[in-house]
Amino acid sequence: MKRVVAFLFISIIVISCGKNEEAKVENRDDFRQIVAERIKAYAKVKVDADISGLTEREKTLIKILSDAGKIAEEIFWQQSAADAIAVRDSLAKLNKPDDEILREYLRINFGPYDVIHGNERFLPGEPNTRFAGAGFYPQDLTKEEFEDFVAKFPEEKEKLESNYTVVIRQAGVLHAVPYGKYYKLAADLATKLEEAADYADEPTLKKYLLLRAKAIRTDDYYESDMAWMDVKGKIDVVIGPIETYQDALFGYKAAYEAVVMVKDEEATKEFEMFKSLVGHFENNLPQDTKYTRKKFSAETQLNIVNVVYFGGDCQKGTKTIAASLPNDPRVRDAKGGKNSMYKNMMEAKFNATLIPISKIILMPEQQQYVDKKAFTSFVTLHEFSHTLGRGFVYGNDKLEVRTALKERYSPIEECKADIVSMWNHKLLLDLNKYDSEYIKRAQVTYLAGLFRSIRFGTESAHARANLIQLNYLKEQGAIVVTKEGKYKIVEEKFWDGVKSLANQVLTIEATGDYNLAGEFLKKYAVTTDEIKKAIEMLKDVPRDIDSSYLF
Repeated sequence: MKRVVAFLFISIIVISCGKNEEAKVENRDDFRQIVAERIKAYAKVKVDADISGLTEREKTLIKILSDAGKIAEEIFWQQSAADAIAVRDSLAKLNKPDDEILREYLRINFGPYDVIHGNERFLPGEPNTRFAGAGFYPQDLTKEEFEDFVAKFPEEKEKLESNYTVVIRQAGVLHAVPYGKYYKLAADLATKLEEAADYADEPTLKKYLLLRAKAIRTDDYYESDMAWMDVKGKIDVVIGPIETYQDALFGYKAAYEAVVMVKDEEATKEFEMFKSLVGHFENNLPQDTKYTRKKFSAETQLNIVNVVYFGGDCQKGTKTIAASLPNDPRVRDAKGGKNSMYKNMMEAKFNATLIPISKIILMPEQQQYVDKKAFTSFVTLHEFSHTLGRGFVYGNDKLEVRTALKERYSPIEECKADIVSMWNHKLLLDLNKYDSEYIKRAQVTYLAGLFRSIRFGTESAHARANLIQLNYLKEQGAIVVTKEGKYKIVEEKFWDGVKSLANQVLTIEATGDYNLAGEFLKKYAVTTDEIKKAIEMLKDVPRDIDSSYLF
């Protein structure tokens, strides 16, 4: 049965008028009260960035790139949920004083489904929860229908499973429509990137922008991803369909986002040592040595940057603080990855969420060790760790791990990046790059950080990844909790627990075992009564930030 979509109009009438909807409307003030309470979970923050060192042409360039980002964001509205734009347009017509808070919460969530509350609908209407396939598939499509169709017509498999197609149904037949054709604004975005290229005096950036414009039109991103790895200078941009988190049906479809950033050269120098150790990290992963890649690029890049514009997927609900891109394993094998640490975003989140969390959830004797630099190094090594391990399944260099694990890939991959980040801290300690005092700060800051991300909601890949870590490490005795709900790192058991968990997730990825991934998630990606108690203790701490930017 096709889902019925309901929207709000000026009189708050639900236009799909079944009995259930009428009952909700009779108590229509309830949802306003709920939204008024839930929006407190997002601390309003203006994320500043110093661009005084840029030339006038460079300032014009980042303004044009930000305008391009706004086009990408409008495309993302279509992807976020099938009814996101219609509900947004209906809410725009409301004129009561308390209607603005509804518009704000809709903007934060890019639609009427609450990111940190299981994607449940927070406005009157149907469906009660967001369709798992977001706006990428027919809204009544089941996994069984899709997989049966692909099995029957294998020649359509590649197009239907592509990261860059929307699946539609016509006369009972599934078709894959390329993004460049389906999204009418894609042509406008490509044109805006070409306009930006006119102001890009750095040749590598100019080349990338022109190739990215071409990719937006053709949906072939390999050439532009390779060019992006060569971009030099102070200004950089991530734009286009990137991550597949929004597709909770299969994890195939990439969502549009945009990040315009300016490099912080002094901060970047602090973490330069990580770049020289990529090979050491790769060869010392705690996994069966047969899974160790024989060929990989040790040229992984690291840039500490400040964000001047964020839009689309990375701005929805809980905000991104770093990225390791591109996702194409062919590019990673050839040129490594580019790790961008969003310094001003990290600092904003650390101050607004991590510090207050630590004061509530940690045992008093460990609270003093929560440290901003340790938070930055953990996030940095998290992004580095995305580039480590296998991109293709062991024994099948044509099958990407991402494809093999389908919708289970994202939480497993985020768990891998987190736990391998901590393992790399151990390697740095062994190499005398960090001392034991700093490592203790890293361990305790990591523990507080688990609760930061767990509160992102059970539909979040990052939240599920952190649930795995907390439950697994507690099972291993590496983390303990008192009856009052205070948590503590057990140093003598910590590294054994980290090594064991890293081995588990690296093995799942190396083998591409979809069923094993499901069993692992079912066992560990769960919110226990104990964790629910901890989340309740943190109810007055913002879960994330509602951030605005220079442009």
